[in-house]
Amino acid sequence: MTTARQKLERKLPALRTSAYAVIGTATRRYNCIGWAAGTDAAWWDPFDENVYWPDGLPRDDGLSNVMAALATAGYVPCDDATLEDGIQKIALYAIDGFFKHVAVQLADGRWSSKLGPDELIEHVELDALASHANVGGEWQYGEVVAFMWRAREG
Repeated sequence: MTTARQKLERKLPALRTSAYAVIGTATRRYNCIGWAAGTDAAWWDPFDENVYWPDGLPRDDGLSNVMAALATAGYVPCDDATLEDGIQKIALYAIDGFFKHVAVQLADGRWSSKLGPDELIEHVELDALASHANVGGEWQYGEVVAFMWRAREG
């Protein structure tokens, strides 16, 4: 039987040598953009007319468009991932200017990532999800290309 960790490490090989933990079950109820926006009850997708996407934004996965979508959740661009009290940062991954994933910085500096329909994980390094070549058609998140921040809730 394949474990959740084995499945994730097959899809994202850099996880094999990274410190991470599975902290949430697989679900199609929400994805990484919804998670970054602060919900575990909404799947945000510019291509699926049946799920949430902010009104007035084009239905495309260009990095600037996804950043505009996240701005509707209170985020603004920033320069880096430096941990700051009272600030929640996100790291956006892309390939050739097209959005692929977003990770959320936790209050202790670690990161959380909802991996599509699969599990929610906590990871120490942003590079744990970086991928630079197609590995048998598995997920490709590219690399971190932008950061945004908003005031941390609670």
